[in-house]
Amino acid sequence: MNRSRIARYSPVVAAVVAALTMSACGADATDDRDESSRTDAAPTPSSSSAGDDSIRVRDEMTGLDHPWDVVLDPGGAIVTGERSGRIMVRQNDGRVGEVRADGLDVRARGEGGLMGMALANDFATSRSVYTCYASTAGDVRLVRWTAAPDWSSMTRAQDVLTGIPLNASGRHSGCRVLPAPDGTLFVATGDTASPTASQDLRSLGGKVLHVNADGSPAAGTLPGTPIHSFGHRNPQGLAFVPGTDRLYTSEHGPTVDDEVNLEQPRANYGWDPDTGSGSYDESVPMTDTRKFPTAVPSVWSSGDPTLAVADIEVLGPVWGKYRGMLAVAALKAQRLMLLRLSPDGRSTTERVDLLQGTEGRLRSITTAPDGSLLVTTDNGDGADKVLRVSAA
Repeated sequence: MNRSRIARYSPVVAAVVAALTMSACGADATDDRDESSRTDAAPTPSSSSAGDDSIRVRDEMTGLDHPWDVVLDPGGAIVTGERSGRIMVRQNDGRVGEVRADGLDVRARGEGGLMGMALANDFATSRSVYTCYASTAGDVRLVRWTAAPDWSSMTRAQDVLTGIPLNASGRHSGCRVLPAPDGTLFVATGDTASPTASQDLRSLGGKVLHVNADGSPAAGTLPGTPIHSFGHRNPQGLAFVPGTDRLYTSEHGPTVDDEVNLEQPRANYGWDPDTGSGSYDESVPMTDTRKFPTAVPSVWSSGDPTLAVADIEVLGPVWGKYRGMLAVAALKAQRLMLLRLSPDGRSTTERVDLLQGTEGRLRSITTAPDGSLLVTTDNGDGADKVLRVSAA
């Protein structure tokens, strides 16, 4: 049932690793407060700023400290988890309280702690909640919980996926989880600032993983592994375009080239900071198509400087002229960036910036049933919020 560390691979997997390594050979000190790399960037889209009259913003929860993700249940309860491991709920009637989660062994250090959170597709009947967090066991793990009807507590039900690497400092140990329409789970993981993790198919770091609800590898993964794609630096956003199988990720670059990518199964996204001498070289391209000719180019790249992009969502019909645009939360750049996709979804044609500097660093985005966005800030010192952002 539980998914643990990948220590050994079948001969089929070994062959896959060898083939990919041969292909690569034939071709070839920051935290997320400053996350920024170099890439084969998509054409720079037109850019504009929207005034406050284009959106409405209100506080749903306040007094939080580094909330990483937020979910909304069918009854209207808003639940968010702080990096420290505290989970808070705002009931539909406005009451705010703490959710007890016995067995939540969070190791909060640096960028690591309680991170991704998602409700199972069948939450209304199962009450299943997924959290992704840095554990005192020394890894990052995906755990399924059962929430009490009143959100007073969550009971640990299953360790779905364990053995995701954790940097001792917490650096690049991000983890986002997204249930797919078919009930499988996509999980984005950071490379832990390890020079080899992103290209090492024995490591779950620097990857997008795809697992079934029980933690077993799902469709589209490398044989015998949960790895859906590799060559990532520190992806922290996952979003499907509704009604399609298009899955987009957002990813921190080093000093230039944050990226938005269109996810493809078994693909290499070209991040390889390995010098061969054990050092982590952040001057290499974010998508190194010289080293990896088949590496997938980004849909969008920030260029220089980076914005420190975190979570992403796709805007629904209520957003009018912004309908269908990718909404991207930015930490360092302190804004909500909207990107319009080209018809084929492989580049962007327009950019609009919202909330520039008005709410500070933005971390996560969740779409509510009415199409509005629940957005968490990441400023610290108990000054963080869950915002509701809607079209005016």
